[in-house]
Amino acid sequence: MNLTAGSAHGVIRFSLKESFKVLAENPKQESLIVMHFSSKGRRFKKSIGYKCPFNQWDMAKQRVKTTKGMLANAYQINETIDRARVFAQNQLSKMINEDNFIDIAELSRLVATYLDKNEDEDIKDDDGRLIPYALKLLQSKKGQTKVTTYTDCHQTIRLLELYEKKNRTVIRFDDIDMVFYRSFVSLMEKEDYRLNSIGKHIKNLKTFLNDALTNGVTNNAIFKNRNFKVLKERTTEVYLTNEEIKILAKEDFSEMPRIQQARDIFLIGCYTGQRVSDYNGISEKNIEIIDGHKFIKLSQKKTDTITHIPIIKEIREVMKRYDNRFPPKLSEPILRKNIKLACSLVGFNELINVTYTKGGKKVAEEIPKYKLVRTHTARRSFCTNFYIQGKPVQNIMLFTGHKTEKDFLTYIRIEKKQESLAVLRSGFFD
Repeated sequence: MNLTAGSAHGVIRFSLKESFKVLAENPKQESLIVMHFSSKGRRFKKSIGYKCPFNQWDMAKQRVKTTKGMLANAYQINETIDRARVFAQNQLSKMINEDNFIDIAELSRLVATYLDKNEDEDIKDDDGRLIPYALKLLQSKKGQTKVTTYTDCHQTIRLLELYEKKNRTVIRFDDIDMVFYRSFVSLMEKEDYRLNSIGKHIKNLKTFLNDALTNGVTNNAIFKNRNFKVLKERTTEVYLTNEEIKILAKEDFSEMPRIQQARDIFLIGCYTGQRVSDYNGISEKNIEIIDGHKFIKLSQKKTDTITHIPIIKEIREVMKRYDNRFPPKLSEPILRKNIKLACSLVGFNELINVTYTKGGKKVAEEIPKYKLVRTHTARRSFCTNFYIQGKPVQNIMLFTGHKTEKDFLTYIRIEKKQESLAVLRSGFFD
């Protein structure tokens, strides 16, 4: 379907600014989207204020593609194209009906004014629309938020765009109510999302809504209703026992250097109890000597909490493989992949019963333990193993940096009999 608007009076079409030949050589290159108008040899062109990569542009439909992997603001751009086309067509018809003449310069000025107004004001505060506001908010926070958070928020916006497409509607702040909430949750269930993923997107949505309320864009506070809740369920998380950590540490991976490096970084996490953002990348700069003892001094990235972790003999054994230095940092995707490979190679194949909600239905399955090991398993293992040994919680928290015992206990995933044994070892009945 070709969406070029043509009549006896003029033709309106949209394209990318650069030539096909130039863009074809680099399909990911962005180019401005331009509206063209021509009539009897007279013509003008105006940028609509958005860019699009060549591989995301549908030349036949003169629109941004809305297939899998589409731009986060694809629907917003296409709506701008539609509005610009309708505006130009209306102004053209008005000229013909009133003057029987096309003033090309005036039409160019009117279109430019319209596009500038929409670019600067986003259709007067986006006409109360949620998605354009969320996109602008996210763009303003770029560089201030973690990459994972930024990506998660973009995924939330894509789901909101999908909601608009499937329901043939535009989400405005004033229209958000419990009916919308339930409908949005239902859409995510139909898209086969897990309950905790649904909760994550509701949390992001509430962030957008709260920002709009704070800035006076809306006075709709329905998202604060107790029923407009972030859905979540307890996940199945594993930890490695001290015996399993010893098995992992003793395995010879010298013929597989990338797996060895990932294993060693993970071991540092098991011995220090830190988050991956802190234990992946520890260097000699973090070493501090206190009263003759070597410690790792860290300012935890998430909380800015300062913590000192002693460099125990197990850590020194890891460092020996790197000329008494800490293993070099790895990118997290590579680290995650190779930690699972290491755990698989040492035989952590115990089947774990896993239950979760997906697509609105309860799912139960058995999964080999190594597949459930994540970068965060290191921190969980540190907490759980010392807890089982009966070490005082406050002492463990001194190293992990947890602020409250409640937060700390969320890391402990052990059976009730193990928990009772831990309490006994703590001296409760002494």
